[in-house]
Amino acid sequence: MTMEQSPPPHDQTTRDFEANADIAIVGGGICGLTTAVALEQRGISPTLYEAAAEYRPVGAGILLQTNAMLVFDRLGIATSIRDAGVPLQNGGLRSLDGEFMTRFDLDGVERNEFGYGSVAIHRADLQRILLRKLNTDVQTGMDCVDVVTTDPPKAHFEDGTTIEPDILVGADGIHSTVREAVAPGVDPRPLGAVAYRALVTLELSELYRTQGFEVWGTGTYTGGAPIDTDRFYWFATAPEPLTDGQADPEIREAALRDYLAEYPEPIPSILDGLDPADLIITELTDLPALDSWSRGRVVLAGDAAHAMLPFAGQGAAQAIEDGLTLADAIASHDGHEAAFAAYERERKPRANRVRHESHRLGRLGTMQSSLGCRLRNCVFKAVPDAVIRRLRRRQVANTSLPPENTAEESDATRDTAISRRI
Repeated sequence: MTMEQSPPPHDQTTRDFEANADIAIVGGGICGLTTAVALEQRGISPTLYEAAAEYRPVGAGILLQTNAMLVFDRLGIATSIRDAGVPLQNGGLRSLDGEFMTRFDLDGVERNEFGYGSVAIHRADLQRILLRKLNTDVQTGMDCVDVVTTDPPKAHFEDGTTIEPDILVGADGIHSTVREAVAPGVDPRPLGAVAYRALVTLELSELYRTQGFEVWGTGTYTGGAPIDTDRFYWFATAPEPLTDGQADPEIREAALRDYLAEYPEPIPSILDGLDPADLIITELTDLPALDSWSRGRVVLAGDAAHAMLPFAGQGAAQAIEDGLTLADAIASHDGHEAAFAAYERERKPRANRVRHESHRLGRLGTMQSSLGCRLRNCVFKAVPDAVIRRLRRRQVANTSLPPENTAEESDATRDTAISRRI
């Protein structure tokens, strides 16, 4: 169901429940912050609880695809994000020999037709922009350990705090505590691979200052994008950890160099600039599809609802779409049941479809058969550019965006292009 088919929003002045509701958001990451900003812009002041003791400028980069930028346009922060990051002009998939299997002209489709293209940015910079837009303070050091009831919600925190809000939003990530109250017993499922991530400081050649790329090898997927003039967000996968968990950072770096020795530029240059202490190593996992994203007055958003593998580059974007859609549903429907139903109708099919596509791409990108990889690459090379462009248009055109008049005035009005559902 598209947003155009949803019931028209009610006049907010008649909706005392939503306007005066005590809404608690557990999780102060990108999804939680986006939800909070969108709620505030609709006259609702949530309380945000973040497990970390403070927001620190750590972590890696994040790629915000066009659909995420369209949401941030509605929230009035797209220009700030674009200025703080690097608008990518092109990208593509390459094989181990360095040849492009397919190229993405981001100016030729996304920016020309929708006004925005992909932006690569440091995760901490994105958080800073969202926090600056938010009026309410985030309560940090608040680790939710249990949600004991869902109607009404009742949640306990590690420091002994108990809250009983009218609505509880679980935006607390793939290992969500809140999810256990909505979908008991659902655990992340491993892909059987690990991811290495880092921000690397180096002098980028002109070619890679506005270009993202991915290289698909045998059992390994690596690539990244610049986040400013001399920093590159890099990632790589491996079928299993290259060292044990207790290995020194230098040993991990040496193992990566050996493992990626045959990969084309700029991978060798990136590894030359890598600080071993900056490596972030995680197991690649996602979630199976949930039957429902809500129970009682508790609702899930972002990775708590549909954590996905990173291979489509859509994890953050789908969580960002959740935040705006959920906030608008709460503000434009009478009562939580109608709001949650509208939210799931709009978001669940789209997010699950992208999650499935990401899982399928993950299987393709990490397959360990040399023959299978050669066949995979041949198939990608054979796909016509027109098909790739059509898929990209469809992804952006189907962005979950509420009617324009329910949000703050955006950076620019692009309803004609965006409303086309391809």
